[in-house]
Amino acid sequence: MTLKKIIFCFGIIIVCLMATTISFGVSSEPSEAEKQEYKQDRERIETIRKSFKPGPTNDIKSFEKVADEIQKKWKTKDPEHYAKLMLEICRPITSGRFNTDERFDIARKYALLALSDPNKIALETDLELAGHVKTPMFGPHAPKDLELTDQRKKDVEVRLHAWKRLIDAIDPNWDPNEVLWSPNAVAVSMGFPGAIEPESINDPILRAAYEAAMERNKQKIERHTKQYRLRDWLNRFPKRAEEYIIRAYSKPPFDLEELKQYLEKYAVDPKTRARILDAVRLNMENQKKVDLNIK
Repeated sequence: MTLKKIIFCFGIIIVCLMATTISFGVSSEPSEAEKQEYKQDRERIETIRKSFKPGPTNDIKSFEKVADEIQKKWKTKDPEHYAKLMLEICRPITSGRFNTDERFDIARKYALLALSDPNKIALETDLELAGHVKTPMFGPHAPKDLELTDQRKKDVEVRLHAWKRLIDAIDPNWDPNEVLWSPNAVAVSMGFPGAIEPESINDPILRAAYEAAMERNKQKIERHTKQYRLRDWLNRFPKRAEEYIIRAYSKPPFDLEELKQYLEKYAVDPKTRARILDAVRLNMENQKKVDLNIK
């Protein structure tokens, strides 16, 4: 195997490993004490989740009490920690372990609280929370008339905002076959036997050059990993968002003009916009035919 292939394979391994740790967004650095507190509350949620009995038999009220306590505690703290804890709360609520159909409304509540200012949290967290903002369209808990119009507007706007953030973060010039170097490969290219601590290099000019090369390589890997993960989200999120938007606006009270305005506001591309509007328009016509037949 050539050195280039070895370097490339190592880079792919790094991408896969880093994919579990890198998120994309802007967030200030919380204190060590808050990081520890966050870890403890996350472990607390996980412990409760593991205590659930199989099947939809668990009482949601006791879990909701804990969720409210954590929500109130974290709403004024680090936005990313707050959002991630609300995400950890939403996941078990929608898992089907509770004995009430209201679980989706409850998960929606916590997700929206965490999304009060989505630009302050990582894009990935925004995308995951948006998936929990769901309004039941059918069944005994489905809202009607004004309540439905208010809820679906919020549901759709949350998705379109996250969708636009995703599109804006995509680098059209990204090369998925870009060669990524390991730290050892960077060191060897500079004449060292392998990656070493900068402090062990006596020549200050050589040391500075080595540190700069290692930092450039690190940033290159992080950029590549970010774009790799963004493409993964691009393969999943828009399709699900589109399906939800079509379903939400295919139920009366119909408002095609409102939907048009939202799609334009969040700069949905013309092809996708037309596809969504055509699907909703067709569903509206079919529903009107059903209504006429019933009458």
